[in-house]
Amino acid sequence: MFKIKINQRILLLPLAITLFATLASSQGYSQSHESGLTWQLIYLSDKGCNVSEEREVLDMTGIVEKYFAMYKIINQKLDSECLFHGEFFDKTFSDVDLNIIVFDDRIGQDLFLKYGYNGMYAHFGSLRIDNHVIMATTPPQFSSAYDHTEFSWSISEKLSQFILSYHGYNSESIVRILDFKSDYDMCVKRIVADEKCNNMVVEIHSDVTGDDHSVLAPIPEIFNQKSIKYLPEDLYSSHVVKEVLRKITNWWVNGIIDDQMYLDSIKEIIDVPIKNNKQINTIELEIPNGFSILSFSNKKMQKDFNESQVITAENKIHSVLEYVPFNTDSLSPDSESTEIPIWFKNRATLWEQEKIGDRIFFDGMTALIQNGAIRD
Repeated sequence: MFKIKINQRILLLPLAITLFATLASSQGYSQSHESGLTWQLIYLSDKGCNVSEEREVLDMTGIVEKYFAMYKIINQKLDSECLFHGEFFDKTFSDVDLNIIVFDDRIGQDLFLKYGYNGMYAHFGSLRIDNHVIMATTPPQFSSAYDHTEFSWSISEKLSQFILSYHGYNSESIVRILDFKSDYDMCVKRIVADEKCNNMVVEIHSDVTGDDHSVLAPIPEIFNQKSIKYLPEDLYSSHVVKEVLRKITNWWVNGIIDDQMYLDSIKEIIDVPIKNNKQINTIELEIPNGFSILSFSNKKMQKDFNESQVITAENKIHSVLEYVPFNTDSLSPDSESTEIPIWFKNRATLWEQEKIGDRIFFDGMTALIQNGAIRD
């Protein structure tokens, strides 16, 4: 609920309640990201890449390509690479929006599996359209399906985390939306088979091996969306909602409420709806200027976690961050300033006076989100 910070302006509360109640069940609208997502998959081998591993890399790349195709995401793939582990830190990589680092089972055992995880998704910086990293590991060669989830299911889970983040969802919302995922691990491990499995697990056919791989079905919240979504459809369809927002904008441009109060109001409007209020387990690395989500390697590990946790820097699993293939120090940290750019205030003034259309104003609002002025 939006909290009033200045008692003299208590009249804002009834309008805010009306606005937010109207938006409670709303869906999002899309703004095009026409340049498309760029990504690259890099496979790291403990003993150097052989013919079998190079073929495996082609298979993995095909899984990722077809998974993006399920979401109809415009994307550009750079050539995948298969490297000896020792070459990684001496190599300069291309600048892409999403880096996918896959470790063979020997490296993965040391970095992830011995801690109970099969990989992670991380995002750095305040912009949602770049600086994403997925790290995954192949399961041990002779492990059972029950002990370690197959790679295709594991990578599709992390791709789902990325897609949700790319579409503007915060880390808490990503975990909540994918909270059901662990219930379907048993489907992939062929331990159970029912209608739920049929709805939540789909197959991707490999053009390399001819095998069928199980992956997490596309998430309904963002299925068929080619671009980032933030703003609820009620902003376009409801006259009452627009008039309330116009009134709040009027107070802001005339100095009755400050920038922070206005941004707090907007955040309540665009925040991702939460389906339920149950407590969830969030296992994540604490990283500067970003967030990460760690993925369990098997369902049994989850029994050890009964509350929200953050893996501290003292834990050796933080060594995986050394594999982030871009310079995170060069990223601008999230600003604590609540100042709103003058160009948006000019646009808001014109919109509040009904001199420009809704779409122009809301596109400006989306730009604020993309540039980190409105953040979680």
